[in-house]
Amino acid sequence: MLDNALVPALPASYAVFRGADYEHSRAHTSRVLTPYKRVTEVQGLESDLDVAVVGPVSLVHGQHRGGEVHIQLTDPLSYYDVNLALAGTNFLECEGERLRLGRRTGAVISPRMRARMHLSERYRQMHVRIETAALQRNLERMLGRPVNRTVRFQVRMDLTAPAVVSWVRLVGLLVQDLHSPTGLSRGDGAESWADFLISGLLRAQPHNYSSALAGPDVSPAVPPRIKRVVDLIETQPASDLSLARLVEEAGVTARSLQRDFRQFLGTSPLRYVEQVRLAHAHRDLAARSGATVTEIAYRWGFGHVSRFAASYQRQYGVTPSQTLRGAAPGRGG
Repeated sequence: MLDNALVPALPASYAVFRGADYEHSRAHTSRVLTPYKRVTEVQGLESDLDVAVVGPVSLVHGQHRGGEVHIQLTDPLSYYDVNLALAGTNFLECEGERLRLGRRTGAVISPRMRARMHLSERYRQMHVRIETAALQRNLERMLGRPVNRTVRFQVRMDLTAPAVVSWVRLVGLLVQDLHSPTGLSRGDGAESWADFLISGLLRAQPHNYSSALAGPDVSPAVPPRIKRVVDLIETQPASDLSLARLVEEAGVTARSLQRDFRQFLGTSPLRYVEQVRLAHAHRDLAARSGATVTEIAYRWGFGHVSRFAASYQRQYGVTPSQTLRGAAPGRGG
């Protein structure tokens, strides 16, 4: 059984607000997570929110007092959201499942999913938000090949399963590390912490690629000719990566290159190029640096903005403009 003490409160320096009313809480929380609406009215409700961003992982700690809360997400998720109940209960409906989140059960909501939640009085919860592109990169590294479908986790998270208990302990260790001014999760260490947390979740919680991860030979030896092409794509994603250029780099015929990519990487050369470029574009859009969708599309080698937008939406479940307008939370602490 999950010991709630495994996940302590975030440091006070990560506080976003204290004692906020519903409208103030909804406005700020919707920017950090997903927009939602209240299904039933509750008078005198007060909420607290803390947010810590560690690379592509965000820890979002929220609690409320003053009554039960019944909410509905108005937009599908564009990220992965692990829900851990630290006090009270959450009756969650998602993908046809009805779960009672508490000491034994958590939930993982994947991109494109919606949910309804009925939160008990004095409910306290930790959301572990993981950006889609980062989770996909980790899985591709673990598999040794591109991932062409959105990773969809089993919604119900068994908090008594040994691997999940270990993963929750890791979340708690990250929170403890954030309490130290010299913690390993700060600065350059943030990406390493995030990678460890993401790869751990992919091992601990069932999803549609779990069988591939558990296979006896998930990373076959890739021939040097394919490695050269992959290195070119990943180090120069915005350059001319036409099939003719990739064929020249590999030193084989186009038919052979197509066959080799299918055999060793499970995709086509140009699809691999698109995946790498989309990941870079997603990162820039989420960073909200001031660049437009068109500028970012051209920056990463997409010659047709409309085609880029269509491919992006298929991959991430949202449009580039929606990501640009504020799905990513701001950095705290």
